[in-house]
Amino acid sequence: MASTTTPPSLISSEADLKEFLSSISSSSILYIDLEGNNLCRHGTISLITILLLPDNVIRLIDVTTLKILTFTVISNDGKSLKSIFEDASISKYIWDVRNDADALWALYHVGLAGVVDIQLLENATRVGSKKYVRGLDKCVQYDLKVGFMELNRWLRTKKETLTMMSTGVFSVRPLDAKTIQYCVNDVIHLPSLQDVYMKRIKTDWLEKVETESVARVAQAHAPGYDPHSSTKTHGPWGSGTTQGRLNVDDPFEYLEEQREEALADELFPYNDDVGYYDWDEDDRVNSADAAMDDTFDSCWDRGS
Repeated sequence: MASTTTPPSLISSEADLKEFLSSISSSSILYIDLEGNNLCRHGTISLITILLLPDNVIRLIDVTTLKILTFTVISNDGKSLKSIFEDASISKYIWDVRNDADALWALYHVGLAGVVDIQLLENATRVGSKKYVRGLDKCVQYDLKVGFMELNRWLRTKKETLTMMSTGVFSVRPLDAKTIQYCVNDVIHLPSLQDVYMKRIKTDWLEKVETESVARVAQAHAPGYDPHSSTKTHGPWGSGTTQGRLNVDDPFEYLEEQREEALADELFPYNDDVGYYDWDEDDRVNSADAAMDDTFDSCWDRGS
């Protein structure tokens, strides 16, 4: 998990937005997530969460308050959020870019360039069938070494947030502390997941991921794009089983993953409604955390 040197903060003024934009350079890496009511061309964008590396800061940009100024305010060094999002030289990582790209383009005519979709990185490096894409929640559980109690809190808060999605929780001001934490958790694990998958991937498959990431953005801009299509559960490479030849350890790692999944399903039965596909903001919750006090952390989480 990425650590932050400063607490996450909400940007709801032009001055704060200008200051944040000035901190972004061509060497910055952005991990991005959007929240809204029915996040797509038919809905709204309420918040944009950005984890900025190497600065290790998280900012929530208040689109509900700033509206179009979110994308048109220009920093002292001449940058806007629109120009940054559309600058291919600035690296950006998103989990399932499609409805985010759809909403940005349809509602504000803002494009996305320089994007790698981490959901595609997972699909490309997976041992076994690539027929269906996986959701962020499954990948955090099975691909990262998250402490038992932390994961339990994360899943519990996700479940609680899911029940509030219909109330327009992301547009309520002031923002609830749990809503802020939810937004933070939607991006906080992305660097670690990216690192896991980049260590596995072969060059030819990385090129496929980069090409397909661009294609996903283009598809989301198309007039006929359906943000709620059932085909979005499908991976782009069919049922191909591997990215290449398996090494001797791969079958054992796959069996261990299956065992861990079965154990997790037994330990966290309330997570049964969250499957392999990461539905967009109107239908799903990606992640949440820190709902409970650290008093209940086990010795496993504390490393003692």
